[in-house]
Amino acid sequence: MRGLYEVFYAGHIFLRLITMAILVYCVLSWFRPRFRAFDMLGAFIRPFVAPFQGLSMKLRQYFQAPVDFSFLFAIIFYQVLDRVWWWLYALLARRL
Repeated sequence: MRGLYEVFYAGHIFLRLITMAILVYCVLSWFRPRFRAFDMLGAFIRPFVAPFQGLSMKLRQYFQAPVDFSFLFAIIFYQVLDRVWWWLYALLARRL
């Protein structure tokens, strides 16, 4: 049972890391930094944000808004995924 918790806790930490990295990247992007760590952070989060860019583009065209909502959608998705992740753990823990 302890091993199951550790696996789920590691998944939780990974989802939190993704969420925090996206949030830090968004805040830093307002200042348009010119350092290598910002570029590396962007390269890290790009695969996690890319699935939401299509939806964001459709909303931008529909509302004619100049704002990219893909980062917001990604943060919301990974927060919900974290909740589902712990729900799945609780379900498995009861069965074992």
